[in-house]
Amino acid sequence: MDDIDKLVGQLSDAQVDPTALGEHPHFSKFKNAGRAAEQQARRREDAIERQRNSRFDHFNHTRKLAENVSDDEAEIVEQLKTDGEEIPQDLRKRPTKSRYADELMLSEWLVDIPEQLSSEWMMVPSPVGKRVLVVAAKGATTAYNKAGKTITQFRSRLPGGSGKSSVYTILDCILDAKKTFYCLDVLAWNGMDMSANPFDFRQFMLSSKLKETPELSTASRQYPYRFLSLPCCKCERALMEEMMRNGFDFELDGLLYYHSGVVYEAGQSPLVGWLKPWMLPEILNVTVPEKFLNENQLQQSSQQFIDAFNIEHRHTSKIVKTMEMD
Repeated sequence: MDDIDKLVGQLSDAQVDPTALGEHPHFSKFKNAGRAAEQQARRREDAIERQRNSRFDHFNHTRKLAENVSDDEAEIVEQLKTDGEEIPQDLRKRPTKSRYADELMLSEWLVDIPEQLSSEWMMVPSPVGKRVLVVAAKGATTAYNKAGKTITQFRSRLPGGSGKSSVYTILDCILDAKKTFYCLDVLAWNGMDMSANPFDFRQFMLSSKLKETPELSTASRQYPYRFLSLPCCKCERALMEEMMRNGFDFELDGLLYYHSGVVYEAGQSPLVGWLKPWMLPEILNVTVPEKFLNENQLQQSSQQFIDAFNIEHRHTSKIVKTMEMD
């Protein structure tokens, strides 16, 4: 609780300096740059407050995920069917929802630079692949997509992922086409809930646990999938440029930006940002190799690409929604 209280204090005390936005070319597109920055800061503070107030639920939530226990409508309907009882009319008309739907913590486009980006945020590269929630429990390992649909089920060396076991492990991963899970985050490991801890601690624990279990990095007939860690750095310009310069052992899709204090919370979070590699020079003034710049084949600005993406995927920015309400 002390870590969350400290974070709330930092966000509450932070003063937004409108003059500091001059280095960010995107802010010139807003009619009121200072107001946009204030909206962003308030949304981040609100997110921390919500997480602070709901921390007591994290352990039970991850345990129920591992045990596939829920009181949602999908389970109620299934239980009524099993018991041979009549399904109420209001439930009968509604499509059932998977227990594992909407459990991933998702990002927003990083169109507003956080005040304390270099000191309070971390950058994680995201490979091309499917975003999945991996649940290892009851001797099986299952990967679910964002909608909660089972992508694959198999045996793994994750705690709880094979044999008779009462422990469980839950990971947030990217599954690529070569049967490799790249681990973005950890919700629970060996029965220990980690979702209520800050992101930097979760990253440390995830990296440590994967190093302690090197067999996870190899595949076999019995264990067909690999689990690998991802590099991570503070959002200091030199460190971000070094990571981009060094390259990656996978095809890069984009970069995720996590507030170091964010706890794991399902749904879109203002404390997690996302950029395509070629956007870094424009948005963050971070130099990247030319091969990443060449990915912007239409030579769009970052905002043009984001607008087109949002229209194509019917995505509405929460920043825009908030500003429209005020």
